[in-house]
Amino acid sequence: MHRLGNSAEQPQRAPSVGDYFVLETNDACWYVSTAMARTIDADLAREPLPEWITFVDLVGARIRVRAACIEALSQMSSEQRRMRRAFQRALKREHADDSADDE
Repeated sequence: MHRLGNSAEQPQRAPSVGDYFVLETNDACWYVSTAMARTIDADLAREPLPEWITFVDLVGARIRVRAACIEALSQMSSEQRRMRRAFQRALKREHADDSADDE
Protein backbone atom coordinates (compact mmCIF):
# COMPACT_ATOMS: atom_id res chain seq x y z
CA MET A 1 0.00 0.00 0.00
CA HIS A 2 1.33 3.42 -0.93
CA ARG A 3 1.12 6.04 1.77
CA LEU A 4 1.17 9.72 1.10
CA GLY A 5 3.37 11.61 3.51
CA ASN A 6 2.93 15.29 4.22
CA SER A 7 4.22 17.63 1.54
CA ALA A 8 7.30 18.53 3.60
CA GLU A 9 8.44 14.91 3.25
CA GLN A 10 7.85 14.79 -0.49
CA PRO A 11 10.73 15.89 -2.72
CA GLN A 12 9.83 19.14 -4.44
CA ARG A 13 10.34 19.22 -8.21
CA ALA A 14 10.97 22.51 -9.95
CA PRO A 15 8.25 23.34 -12.48
CA SER A 16 9.20 22.91 -16.10
CA VAL A 17 9.46 26.24 -17.87
CA GLY A 18 8.94 25.00 -21.43
CA ASP A 19 7.98 27.40 -24.19
CA TYR A 20 6.43 30.77 -23.48
CA PHE A 21 6.15 34.29 -24.86
CA VAL A 22 7.00 37.60 -23.20
CA LEU A 23 4.61 40.53 -23.58
CA GLU A 24 6.39 43.82 -22.90
CA THR A 25 5.22 47.35 -22.23
CA ASN A 26 7.36 50.34 -21.24
CA ASP A 27 6.71 49.61 -17.55
CA ALA A 28 6.35 45.83 -17.23
CA CYS A 29 6.54 42.42 -18.84
CA TRP A 30 4.43 39.30 -18.51
CA TYR A 31 5.02 35.67 -19.45
CA VAL A 32 2.19 34.07 -21.41
CA SER A 33 1.51 30.68 -22.97
CA THR A 34 1.81 30.07 -26.69
CA ALA A 35 -1.99 29.84 -26.98
CA MET A 36 -2.45 33.15 -25.16
CA ALA A 37 0.24 34.77 -27.34
CA ARG A 38 -1.67 33.69 -30.46
CA THR A 39 -4.82 35.33 -29.10
CA ILE A 40 -2.97 38.52 -28.20
CA ASP A 41 -1.28 38.58 -31.61
CA ALA A 42 -4.65 38.23 -33.36
CA ASP A 43 -6.08 41.05 -31.23
CA LEU A 44 -3.13 43.29 -32.11
CA ALA A 45 -3.64 42.58 -35.82
CA ARG A 46 -7.29 43.63 -35.77
CA GLU A 47 -8.46 46.73 -37.58
CA PRO A 48 -9.25 48.97 -35.91
CA LEU A 49 -6.84 48.18 -33.09
CA PRO A 50 -8.79 47.51 -29.90
CA GLU A 51 -8.19 49.98 -27.09
CA TRP A 52 -7.58 47.25 -24.51
CA ILE A 53 -5.98 43.79 -24.60
CA THR A 54 -6.99 41.40 -21.81
CA PHE A 55 -5.02 38.21 -21.14
CA VAL A 56 -4.02 35.72 -18.44
CA ASP A 57 -0.33 35.23 -17.71
CA LEU A 58 1.44 31.98 -16.83
CA VAL A 59 0.84 32.38 -13.10
CA GLY A 60 -2.89 32.93 -13.59
CA ALA A 61 -3.13 36.70 -13.20
CA ARG A 62 -5.69 38.45 -15.38
CA ILE A 63 -4.15 41.55 -16.96
CA ARG A 64 -5.63 44.31 -19.06
CA VAL A 65 -3.35 46.76 -20.86
CA ARG A 66 -3.87 49.41 -23.48
CA ALA A 67 -3.03 47.90 -26.85
CA ALA A 68 -1.08 51.02 -27.82
CA CYS A 69 1.24 50.45 -24.83
CA ILE A 70 2.38 46.99 -25.97
CA GLU A 71 5.92 47.25 -27.31
CA ALA A 72 6.77 43.61 -27.98
CA LEU A 73 5.47 40.05 -27.95
CA SER A 74 8.51 37.77 -28.11
CA GLN A 75 8.80 34.00 -28.38
CA MET A 76 11.05 32.22 -25.88
CA SER A 77 11.16 28.53 -26.71
CA SER A 78 13.31 26.09 -24.76
CA GLU A 79 15.53 25.65 -27.82
CA GLN A 80 15.91 29.42 -28.31
CA ARG A 81 16.93 29.84 -24.67
CA ARG A 82 19.42 26.95 -24.97
CA MET A 83 20.94 28.55 -28.08
CA ARG A 84 21.10 31.95 -26.37
CA ARG A 85 22.99 30.46 -23.41
CA ALA A 86 25.45 28.74 -25.79
CA PHE A 87 25.92 32.00 -27.68
CA GLN A 88 26.57 33.91 -24.44
CA ARG A 89 29.14 31.30 -23.34
CA ALA A 90 30.88 31.62 -26.73
CA LEU A 91 30.97 35.42 -26.39
CA LYS A 92 32.40 35.10 -22.89
CA ARG A 93 35.14 32.74 -24.14
CA GLU A 94 35.90 35.11 -27.03
CA HIS A 95 36.13 38.05 -24.65
CA ALA A 96 38.44 36.07 -22.35
CA ASP A 97 40.62 35.12 -25.34
CA ASP A 98 40.80 38.77 -26.43
CA SER A 99 41.77 39.84 -22.91
CA ALA A 100 44.52 37.18 -22.81
CA ASP A 101 45.87 38.41 -26.15
CA ASP A 102 46.12 41.95 -24.77
CA GLU A 103 48.46 40.86 -21.97
